[in-house]
Amino acid sequence: MKNLPLTLALILSVLWAGHSMAGHHKKGAIEVDMPYVRAPVPGHNMSAAFLTLNNASEQDCRLTVASSAYAKKIEFHTHVHQDGMMKMRPVANVDVAAGSSVAFKPGGLHLMLFGIEHGDIPSAKITINTDQCGDISFTAPIKSIKSMPAEAMHH
Repeated sequence: MKNLPLTLALILSVLWAGHSMAGHHKKGAIEVDMPYVRAPVPGHNMSAAFLTLNNASEQDCRLTVASSAYAKKIEFHTHVHQDGMMKMRPVANVDVAAGSSVAFKPGGLHLMLFGIEHGDIPSAKITINTDQCGDISFTAPIKSIKSMPAEAMHH
């Protein structure tokens, strides 16, 4: 029984560490969950980043620009069905309504990274600027397509 406080402290620290390592980032009312960057295909200098952005505030937020030292340029992109084909298209900005979430995922809305600096680095720091909800920076692990489940590989 005298080990109970130590056991509880250990359990809480493991849960806290797991939550932190899972990729949860928060600034004000904006939260980013589970971000990752798909490692670029050898010989290419572009890739995509995926995440879920939650707006817990009472005001709408518009994502206006994203940047990273890892890439020369980042654009918001989406997929559209046009003339019987799926095509990627840039979008100027992304609206996140108050109290809602937006998923950046393979086959849908995503961050497109151009001019990637190659190298053996485990993660990339990305900053997303908003119109009135502040900016949020987060670290996204770089994941090889080889280590992803098949449903995550669609882009």
